[in-house]
Amino acid sequence: MENNTSFANRDKIRGACVTARNQGIKWMWIDSCCINKASATEESEAINSMFKWYREAQLCITYLSDVKKNDDYPGIDVFRRTYNDEPSEWFSRGWTLQELLAPLNMQFYDMNWTYMGTKRELAGSIAHITGIETRYLTGAEHFREASIAAKMSWMAQRTTTKEEDIAYSMVGIFGITMTPQYGEGQGAFIRLQETLLSSHVFDESLFAWRMPHPNAGMTFGARKDQWAAGEWGLLAASPDWFGGSGDIVTIADQSVARSFVMTPQGLRAPIQRPLYTGRIQSLDNFYGILWVTFVGTIPAMFGFQHIKKLLNEKAREDFAFTLNCYRRNASGRLENVEIYLRPTNVETVRYRKKIVLPSFVAKRIRCNKLGLSLDSVVNGGERIVLQPRPGFPGSD
Repeated sequence: MENNTSFANRDKIRGACVTARNQGIKWMWIDSCCINKASATEESEAINSMFKWYREAQLCITYLSDVKKNDDYPGIDVFRRTYNDEPSEWFSRGWTLQELLAPLNMQFYDMNWTYMGTKRELAGSIAHITGIETRYLTGAEHFREASIAAKMSWMAQRTTTKEEDIAYSMVGIFGITMTPQYGEGQGAFIRLQETLLSSHVFDESLFAWRMPHPNAGMTFGARKDQWAAGEWGLLAASPDWFGGSGDIVTIADQSVARSFVMTPQGLRAPIQRPLYTGRIQSLDNFYGILWVTFVGTIPAMFGFQHIKKLLNEKAREDFAFTLNCYRRNASGRLENVEIYLRPTNVETVRYRKKIVLPSFVAKRIRCNKLGLSLDSVVNGGERIVLQPRPGFPGSD
C-alpha cells in the first residue's frame, strides 16, 4: 500500500513539474514533500506561512485525481468524481480551503493532466459546491471582507486527518498566527476562536452559529450534570456549527466596538440588559408619587417591595442578546442577529430610589436557534458567559 501511494505521489509530482515547466516555471513548492514534519519549528513556520506562499505564487496548480474532464458535464458536474456523483474529494478537505482562496492565478487539471480551466473561469461551479460567493473567488472583492461566520461556514463539513488541523488550516484565511500543539484535539478550534477575539479581524459574527441539533454539545464532551441539551457558551465547538451562517454580514460603520475577553470561567462580555422598563417603571413612578403625596404611606412601602420582587424575577429571566452582525429577513431587510442567554447565580437587586443591576453568570441557551431583531445594541457592564471545554465524548 505504501509503495502504491508512493508511486501515485511520484506521478502527481512529475505531472505537476511537467505542467509548470511547460509554462516557463522553474521552481515548485509542494506541501506533501516540501515540509520537514520531523522539525516542529519548520512545521510551525510552514503552517503559519503557507497561505502567504500560495498568495505570492506565480501559479497554483490543482490536480484532481478523482475527476475526468467531460465537456458534457455542466455546472457542478464539471468536478464530479469518476466513481460517484459527488464533487471531487478535494472540495471536502480542510487544507484545500486556503489552497482555493489564496492564489491569484489557479489552474485545475483532471486525473489525466487535462486542463479544465482557471479558478476565475470555473468560479460559478466552485461557488455552487463550496458556498463561497463568486465575487470572492474571482477577486472582485477580497474574501477577507466576509464576516468571520461566513468564513467559518466555508470550512463546515470539511475534514482533516489530524483533528487539530481543522483550526490550523484556517490561520492564513483569518490572517492570524497560531503555534501548533498536536495533541490538543478539539481545543485547537477553541484556541483559534480565542486568538480571533484579540485580533484585528474580530467581529461579533464569531458568536452567530447554531448547533446542528440540541444534543450536539454532548458529542463534544459537555458534562450532562452541568450542561443541558441546547446549552453551550459563546464559542462554537466546531466549524460545522457555522454551516448555516454563510449569509451573515457585518457593517463596519454601524458597529459599536465591544470587548470580549476569555477568562477561566468563560467569556467576559458586555451583556448587561435593562431591567427597569415598561410596567416596572410605571409602577415605580406611581408609588413614587404616592410616597411623596402621602409622605411615606404603608401602601407605597408595600408597592416598592413589590417592584423589588418584580425586578429580581426579571433579573432571572432568559433574555436575547443582540450581536453586531446582520442577516436579511424575509423581506430582504438587514436585521441584527440575536442569541439567547440564561442568567445563573444572580445577585439580589438592590432597590431604593436607585436601582443597582445585579451581577450574574450566564449560559447560552437554545443554541440551535438564531433570532433577528431591530433593537439597537445595548452597551453596559460586563458579565461572564460560561464556556464548556471540549472533553471526551460521552463524559458525565
